[in-house]
This record gives sequence, structure tokens and C-alpha cells, in this order.
Amino acid sequence: MLLEKLEIEPEIDTPHVCLDPSTGICLIEGKSYPENVTSFYNRIIEWFEEYTFLGEKDIELNMNLTYFNSSSQKIYTEIFSKLMDATNFKVTVNWHYDEEDDEILENGKIYQSLTGLNFNYIPY
Repeated sequence: MLLEKLEIEPEIDTPHVCLDPSTGICLIEGKSYPENVTSFYNRIIEWFEEYTFLGEKDIELNMNLTYFNSSSQKIYTEIFSKLMDATNFKVTVNWHYDEEDDEILENGKIYQSLTGLNFNYIPY
């Protein structure tokens, strides 16, 4: 079974998501505070779970979030944990943040310390 590209258009309370197995380039950008965080992120988590078994390309996960609530924060911890299980490819997280937003930057540093994944911090 081949893993397919997953793209979700942004809504007022959910981010734009694009997960492309053909390139390994993944993107989560915008705001994330869905009413039902599990419902929104379930297929994204499943995609990353499948990729840890089926993926062949290194993952470049571009996180470009301007706001996320505590429920989304827990989901991102789960996503990063799934990526820690990867053995057949490397994972790089590009953590984009507004240089005036210390909270978003600090969240990225916390994720890096919890997971040991390779993070690049990219201010804008």
C-alpha cells in the first residue's frame, strides 16, 4: 500500500497541512485551536504513523504556527514522538517563528529537548 499525499486547507481555527511522501516535505502552518483537536489531527497522526513504516525519504517538517492552544500542543508532542520512532529516514524540523514571539520559539525548544529531534529555528 502506497502512502498518499495529505493536504488539508486551512480554516479559521485549523492550520494548512500538506504531507507529501514523494518528497518527504511536510508543512503545518497557521493557527491551531480546533474545537475537536482529536478529530482534526487523527488522520495526520495516522499519516505519520504509516510513514514511519513505509516512508523512504527523509522528512523535512516545516512548522510555521502563529498560534496553537494547549490541546494542539499535546498533539504536536504526539506527532514528534511518532517521528522519533523512525529508523529508515532522518527527520528535520524547521521551526518557523515570529522573532517577536518568544512563546512560539520556547515551545520549539521544549519539543526539541523532549524528543531529541533535529530542529532548525527560523525567525521571520
